[in-house]
Amino acid sequence: MAEFSVMNSQGFPYGINWSRPPESIADTELVKAENCEYDEEDGSIKTVQGVTIKIDMGTSVDTLFYDNRNACYYFTCGAFIYKTEDMSTYVKLGQTTGTSKAVYTMYGGVCLVASGGLLQAITGGNTLTTVTGSPARCDFVTVRTGRVLVYAGDSDALKYSAIGDYTAWTNDPKDSSSGQSINVGYKDPGNIIAVDFLSKAIMVYKEGGRAYKIVGEPQDSDYAVEPVSQTAYCGSQRATVSVDSKSYYLGTAGMMSFQPTNAYGDVQPFEEGLNVNAWIAGNIDDNCEMWRLPNKKQIWVKTQNDNRIYIYHYIPRYQDGRGAFTVRTMTHSLHDVCCVGALVYVAYGNKIGVLDSSVDTDDGVQIQTAITSGTKLASKHSILVMSRLFVSQNIIEGTGTIKCGKKIRNLAFSADSTYAYDATGYAADATGYAYQESYTRSYKVGGGNNKSVQVEILVQSGAISLRELHYEYLEV
Repeated sequence: MAEFSVMNSQGFPYGINWSRPPESIADTELVKAENCEYDEEDGSIKTVQGVTIKIDMGTSVDTLFYDNRNACYYFTCGAFIYKTEDMSTYVKLGQTTGTSKAVYTMYGGVCLVASGGLLQAITGGNTLTTVTGSPARCDFVTVRTGRVLVYAGDSDALKYSAIGDYTAWTNDPKDSSSGQSINVGYKDPGNIIAVDFLSKAIMVYKEGGRAYKIVGEPQDSDYAVEPVSQTAYCGSQRATVSVDSKSYYLGTAGMMSFQPTNAYGDVQPFEEGLNVNAWIAGNIDDNCEMWRLPNKKQIWVKTQNDNRIYIYHYIPRYQDGRGAFTVRTMTHSLHDVCCVGALVYVAYGNKIGVLDSSVDTDDGVQIQTAITSGTKLASKHSILVMSRLFVSQNIIEGTGTIKCGKKIRNLAFSADSTYAYDATGYAADATGYAYQESYTRSYKVGGGNNKSVQVEILVQSGAISLRELHYEYLEV
């Protein structure tokens, strides 16, 4: 008797692979992973968290930032800056000096804001002032070794404040701790697009794909600006993030990174988004952005002005160090993300919401999870599916379906019920079982005669974590 072969998904640990046809990808990869993510603790693929709305401004909420020193949040709607402490009530602090999307950074207990005009400072979590001595155009702001760094998007100059003083920007040739201005890639054909950090170095991305590495500080004798690439295409000021020893960037070549090599001071590019970069390259514009979510070990990637987010799970899964991708479609276009402890706040559309594991809706819209495997083609006449096993752990009660080849079966996801000793009513009034398993197990014997087999899981309502999926088959 012929032995059965087994398609074992192993929980689909490698996520989406759009770099190859569905018939060529591994059993552990997916062609569709819609509204799902990998659990940051056990690594299983699961339904994304819902979103509960905290604030509705009635107009676009463009940025969101948490001031950890003063335990409050700042957000912008157009040119106005607001503050909230409880994600319920809010006050207007004032107006930005520029018209570009605000960038924030903490400098000690002061929150600095760059919006395309003079730098601004929020002190005590209440008072917004303008730093009159700052450069006239500040499109970006960050902090490094006691200095504030800014740049304007129409130049190649990276400007440093004096050490320990965000209000002092004038250079004194006799004082190396005074303000400094460094031309990065002087006279090359392009202005600064983005700045990021890579270990001890500063990465500067410029127009035309040029990237530079700045080593040391302006007051150091070994301070140097070194070219590292002419093909590092970064799509926007917000299209780069750093995680540990990598600087990730997003552009027309897809999602890439720089990482240190064994050679001292050298860096090399790496194609992080190999599985999706061909798709990204055809669906990207200057609205592209990235956000790091350290509490979920994710990078959220937005390629254009729509509601889709590509979730990159940066903990290595492939042998070459790449992570896995899934996709989330949000109810509104995402503008900003803010992580505070275990909480993740999103500024999207006209609203601020928080990711919420207790709901399966996004601003009241039902979230549906779709997981689709690659396609297995018959190498002979046909494929006989002999048996199929699906097991899920249920987070929120709901319903769904599973299709394996020609066969479709309905699924019911029952969440844990309370124990009898937790009940507060009479047994006669109960409408559910005294105890329900939080697992759904669907075992099907026989799956018909198929020219090809593809597994499709649809969670129409509720939320699940996939625990097991495999099928046995015979080639005839």
